[in-house]
This record gives sequence, C-alpha cells and structure tokens, in this order.
Amino acid sequence: MREANDLDEIRTIVRLLGRHHGAFTDETARFFMDVELTMPQFRAMVMIRRFGRQTGRELAGRLRVTPGTLVPLVDRLEEQGYLRRVPDLDDRRLTWLELTPKAERLFQRLWGLGAVRIAGAVARLLPAERADLRRLLGRVADNLETVNGAINQKVEKVKKVTA
Repeated sequence: MREANDLDEIRTIVRLLGRHHGAFTDETARFFMDVELTMPQFRAMVMIRRFGRQTGRELAGRLRVTPGTLVPLVDRLEEQGYLRRVPDLDDRRLTWLELTPKAERLFQRLWGLGAVRIAGAVARLLPAERADLRRLLGRVADNLETVNGAINQKVEKVKKVTA
C-alpha cells in the first residue's frame, strides 16, 4: 500500500512541475520565434555554452548527430551571428566553435524572462517557505544530476557494445 501512495505522490509532484514548466511555455515559444532559432540550433548553443568551445565533431557527439548534419546548423548560427568558427593556432586541421557576445546576450535575455517570473512567485512565499524551497530544490537538483549521470553511463555502455 505504501508503494501505491508513493507513486501517487510522485505523480502529483510531476504534474505540479509540469504546471511550473507550462507557465513559461508561451513566453519561451514567442522568444524563439522572435529570434528565429530552431530547437536544434538552440540545443547546439546550449552545449557550447555548457561545455565551452569545442570542435564540430565533439558538438555532433554531444548532440548525437552526424558531423554532416551539424554543418548546415553551424552555418546558420554563424550567419545569424551567434557562433563563430575559430581556427586552432597549433593544429590547422582543427576549427573551434564558440559563442559570440550576441549569443551570450540572447542567453541573458532568455534567463532574465524566467528569472523575473520566478522571483515574483518566490517573493510571495514566507521566509520559512523560501528556505524549505531552497533546500528541497537543491536536493532535487542533486538527485537529477545523480540520475542523469547513471543514465549517461548506461548510454555510453550501450554505445560501446553496439559500436
């Protein structure tokens, strides 16, 4: 009986997280339409922002696409001024992909949209509620990182077996 209750509680929490996410969906969709970015283009930018400058082959691996698929995407991001190709000074065979200041401004604008909304919602909580929320969100983030790490390890094992 305890397991069924736990499952119901987890489902309720996931639905609430979905409501939280839904509160941002419309504004986020408008944002992407305004900046004329596709989701694959944005994912590429996120990977470069997260892991720093990288080669096309590294980025293709992180996005799980072929390098050939990545080329037109990178071309478009470069045309839009969000990304630049930088030749390696020591190895002429390598070209690095890095974000431009325009891309950084785009991320700041996007995160700013959400931050204002979240700050307004969190400000309505009592101080003790904010402390609880901070503690619990920290634990959820830690758990997500653990789960993601385990999933990534399994994916890598499967890749090695099937390669």
